[in-house]
Amino acid sequence: MTTNRVGINAVLFDYGGVLMRTVDPRPRRELDRRFGLEPYGVDRLVFGHSLWDQAQLGIINSDAIWADIGRQLGLDPDGLRAFRELFWAGDRLDTELVALMGDLKKAGYRIGLLSNNPVSLRQRVDQLFPGVFDAIVVSGCEGVMKPDPRIFELALGRLDLQASEVVFVDDYPRNVVAARQSGLAAVHFRGLAPLRKELRELGLPVPEPALEPLTDVRAVIFDWGGVVERLPDEAHFARWEQRLGLEPHTLRSVLWGHEYRLLEVGQITAQEFARSVADHLGLPSAAAADSFIKEFYTNDWLNEATLTAVRGLRERYRVGLLSNAFPGQDGWIRELYGIDLDAEFDVYINSACVGMRKPDPAIFELALSRLGVEPGQAIFLDDGIRNVDAAREVGINTVQFVDPATSLPELEALLGRSW
Repeated sequence: MTTNRVGINAVLFDYGGVLMRTVDPRPRRELDRRFGLEPYGVDRLVFGHSLWDQAQLGIINSDAIWADIGRQLGLDPDGLRAFRELFWAGDRLDTELVALMGDLKKAGYRIGLLSNNPVSLRQRVDQLFPGVFDAIVVSGCEGVMKPDPRIFELALGRLDLQASEVVFVDDYPRNVVAARQSGLAAVHFRGLAPLRKELRELGLPVPEPALEPLTDVRAVIFDWGGVVERLPDEAHFARWEQRLGLEPHTLRSVLWGHEYRLLEVGQITAQEFARSVADHLGLPSAAAADSFIKEFYTNDWLNEATLTAVRGLRERYRVGLLSNAFPGQDGWIRELYGIDLDAEFDVYINSACVGMRKPDPAIFELALSRLGVEPGQAIFLDDGIRNVDAAREVGINTVQFVDPATSLPELEALLGRSW
């Protein structure tokens, strides 16, 4: 949550996960399969490497990490080169965000880059963004990395501004928290649509995106959590963390981390997931964890305006629900809200029932097939930037959902009509 602040003169952006994101997950999932790794194993192999922080601090060259990965996988130099190329093949620069940076620069704001990355990023930034940044701070060049307060001091010094004059944008919550503790206004990056809203709340002149009606839309696909139903906010997590005696910002990874992703594709059962939660939280049993989960989620978070839109759209369009969820989501929603998902939607796809989850392109292709439409004939609404990115890569029109007041008018503009 941001609050309006006056005297903002600069915006400081992170690089990986913000300006440059892994939009197409298929190359990395192909590497998982090729080397017999579990899903997302190749990501952990690279970013979880024991030497990764040393490369980001400039202690070693990043080539040392890749050489060690090559040894682990039994790759010769040509094989390692091909591995590296495929690993980065799904990354894309967010050109809309780059355009927003240009708009802010024209309006008189200084633009900076602050990234935890090896030294090699510095030259790449100069190639990708000639003349864009007024200050560039790459951890590998400085020997210090986020969330260390010293790196924020370095960035402020190069911008020649006080902390209160700068907004920092980063996709890692701990870096956002650290920036705020250093006196900067800070925004947790969850995509361009929510960023626009939060920068406006801070008083920056952020233009609305120019939207033209689409001419051949035949289907609209909704996400559930974060779209039809609100997700738990930071305050809700914080209350439960305090109640359970947990460290701040740790409960989210317990409930939505690696084990939950396995649950979402049916690789573990709900009972196994509950046991995992119990182990993480120090609860006495899976039954105790199950009781906690039910209490945590039993709230009336329904976005009534979104559900009204779903019902109105069905008069003219095929309407789908594409949800990364747990087995039995439909029964849970029926019990909590009295809503029958099969009756409300023409197509309902639960990731746990089909064995794949967003952002896997295959699940979007499945939704399109069941709806009987081509990618360009559908609009997809999801709050998660990774899912929106992946859907766009498939060719689907997208709306990153922020809230009904922000995002439903955007959907209306794309459809050229209301419901």
